[in-house]
Amino acid sequence: MSTQALNPSIKKLRPTQVSSGLRRRWFEYRVPRTPIRDMPGIVHMGSDYGGWMIPAGLIEPGWTCYLVGAGGDVSFDLELIHDYGAVVRSFDAVEDYVERAREEAGGEPGFTAVHAAVALQDGPIRMQITHDPDSQSVSAAQLYDSEDFIELPGRTLPSLMAELGDEKIDLFKLDIEGSEYEVLPTLDLRALGVKVFATQLHHTDSVKAALGLIANLREQGYDAVACRSSVKLTFARRDLL
Repeated sequence: MSTQALNPSIKKLRPTQVSSGLRRRWFEYRVPRTPIRDMPGIVHMGSDYGGWMIPAGLIEPGWTCYLVGAGGDVSFDLELIHDYGAVVRSFDAVEDYVERAREEAGGEPGFTAVHAAVALQDGPIRMQITHDPDSQSVSAAQLYDSEDFIELPGRTLPSLMAELGDEKIDLFKLDIEGSEYEVLPTLDLRALGVKVFATQLHHTDSVKAALGLIANLREQGYDAVACRSSVKLTFARRDLL
């Protein structure tokens, strides 16, 4: 008798789910082994789910922070405001997440939430809806085991900066569910003024592609200074270290 017959609650996995799971495990084992530069003052900000590791000693009052991918948790965003007096722009492709962010912020004057997916051009983007019934996340890179799609507003980073009246970004977080492989290579972080950059790398592409993104950041002058589980990496501009 099979395990599933003994316990009907166990869902039989499809071959694609097994393959994706194995690829993810290998990805999350291999990519975090990229060299991490040792530096003092790394702190965790935000909740266990939505938090990031940040070089606190570099952050200054009044920094402009673009945090892409609110994901229903803006604890990190609000800590930056409350602890450092930062100006935070929070973005998400899911309108409900944006509304929840505004409610959680409670009218905080340093906080702005924008309904948009950061993309290569302005206009609607076809995005996959997650298979997880407890989440509303979407992905333009087909991260999920789902056949459901929706069109959502896409915006370029320069377009958003122009609308919000920002000339530079001091701290930039990019968590876009697999689209980092398409978007990140088009961005000149130094030209944007970025001092601290954080991103989550996903297994929608290969380990080689992820390591290529990290190498490109090094070429731009950014060193990895911290890594959390699920490959949430933080980089700091080398000349500031």
